[in-house]
Amino acid sequence: MDKKLFIFRLTALLLAAALSLALISCGGDKTSPGGESDSGATEAVAETTDPYSDDLPEGLDFDGTEIRFLSAVEKTCIAIGEDDDLGDIVNAALWQRNLDLENRLNVKIVLVRTTGFGDFNKAATESIAAGSDDYEVLCGHTRFNISLAAEKMLLNLNDVEYLDFTKPYWSELYTSNVNYKDNYYWAAGDITTSFIRYIYAVFVNSRTWQNYHSGIDLYAEVEAGRWTLDKLSEYASGAYADLNGNGEADDEDAWGIVMQKGHVLNGMAFATGTKYTSKDENGDYVIALNNEHTIDVFMKLHSLFYETDYAKMLLNEEFDEKSKNMFVEGRLLFEPHTFGFADNTAVRGMEDDFFIIPMPKYDESQEKYRVNQYDGVPLFGIPVTVPEERADIVGASLEAMCSMSSDTVIPVYYDLALKNKYSRDETTARMIDLIHESITADFAFAWGDTIGGIMNIFYDNIQNKDISSTLSRQEKRWTKNLEKLMEKLSDE
Repeated sequence: MDKKLFIFRLTALLLAAALSLALISCGGDKTSPGGESDSGATEAVAETTDPYSDDLPEGLDFDGTEIRFLSAVEKTCIAIGEDDDLGDIVNAALWQRNLDLENRLNVKIVLVRTTGFGDFNKAATESIAAGSDDYEVLCGHTRFNISLAAEKMLLNLNDVEYLDFTKPYWSELYTSNVNYKDNYYWAAGDITTSFIRYIYAVFVNSRTWQNYHSGIDLYAEVEAGRWTLDKLSEYASGAYADLNGNGEADDEDAWGIVMQKGHVLNGMAFATGTKYTSKDENGDYVIALNNEHTIDVFMKLHSLFYETDYAKMLLNEEFDEKSKNMFVEGRLLFEPHTFGFADNTAVRGMEDDFFIIPMPKYDESQEKYRVNQYDGVPLFGIPVTVPEERADIVGASLEAMCSMSSDTVIPVYYDLALKNKYSRDETTARMIDLIHESITADFAFAWGDTIGGIMNIFYDNIQNKDISSTLSRQEKRWTKNLEKLMEKLSDE
């Protein structure tokens, strides 16, 4: 049998299985990746012949136009071929989505170049400054590539026909927090599974949990709103053991919690209600970090990781491998990470079961769990070198790409792969939904480097006992840089 035909049939079966699982587990309701319940989704499908949730006109035909991408690191959501692992259900779904998209609009998706995030801005800037017609879409890394918008390199996506950011497959919350007012230069959402893969959460080794806390239902604690920084410290205490008997606390021992001195620490700080920016009455951003709450959060985290014998801080470059080994081998109770940790082959092959819960709240008075994502979420923009008549074709292609991903790829990753394949029980799947429903964002997390390193404030200083003087010293510089940035992002 022809390989493409085989993959097509395999994918169709997998997608059918994913839909069946979703309908069984949700009682007929569809839960969107944004966490909104879409009761009646089944009836809506039955009433229309359009299998996709966008409002693109029927019969669009763009005569084989190439939609050429320059990408920092994202590849699979743009170009996946027969050399990739099409036996993986998510890859197979992406492959099929691209084929269906090209057939639907009569376009050709082309990944021209993947640069790495370090060379992306240079490649994009050189092309745009030369007026070259090299790319229709730029796909960048949020933290390192977002600055192109401030240099007027990108079209305002709100002026591009067919793009509809009110649709649930675009993350309006994320998009509105990485752009300025109505000037949308970048968009993010279900167009890539990385949007889910980069969500912060806490993995808990269930065997280790039972060894120390067999009488406590951790999921019940989370659902009751009692999962806080103090509870994390309480549950992690006593989990340290000098396994190699050398009298030193080292990487061969057992730990209560291990933290990355990097972006994962940001995720935990953010979860406690720490705000880097807020909006004033004019909708302009202002620095909101220098306050008592930030200082209290900092002191709690410093005390946990530097003044206890059961919590360990690892450098960014050593965290992934060392903490993974500890967790897989049953030597680590709490592993703060992103959902993507569950993708790891060693984690998927663990003999021990694990829980997945949100990052802890500051205290029980905090109304909701607060979830954000790794700062490398892929962003999609259109360079200003794309002429108006072709910009509309690009808009239609991105809209279809995102909506079709939401309808056919995300259910595979989210329902079948993440909730049923990588996690081990029904309650864990419910926790994943709770985490996903709690996603929020902050303008400074995207623009931190431009503002002046504001997003580094925790992991650059967590080893110190005091943060107040640093906050006061930096606030004036941050405010000045933020005001300059808003000027650049405005239409004026």
